[in-house]
Amino acid sequence: MKKCFIGLGSNERTAAQLLAAQSDLRRSFPGIVFSRLVRTAPVGFDSPRMFYNQVACFTTPLTASQVRECLKKIERDHGRTPDDKARGIVKIDIDLLCYDGEVLKPQDWQRGDVREGVAELASS
Repeated sequence: MKKCFIGLGSNERTAAQLLAAQSDLRRSFPGIVFSRLVRTAPVGFDSPRMFYNQVACFTTPLTASQVRECLKKIERDHGRTPDDKARGIVKIDIDLLCYDGEVLKPQDWQRGDVREGVAELASS
């Protein structure tokens, strides 16, 4: 089993989007645990919309590619489209941050909300 950390974020109907995504993630990855939600400013693009972000942790027998594909399917199922980001809308963003000890998104690990979420999950 491989331990994974993922990051979730939304700036559009945030509570509803995140709760729906959490439900699908629980079905896909039994035993997943989530950090608390953190409100943050957008990173990497210009948008007046604030984000709600959280980190989650789970174990899986899937490969990193299979996990990523599952996460992208959940994003698509919840209405994420390539055009949304250009309009400053992120309905749901789910990224594989770490797989089996390998940091896959080092720039995300520098963000305070990610470090806090990982620390919260590590202490529970």
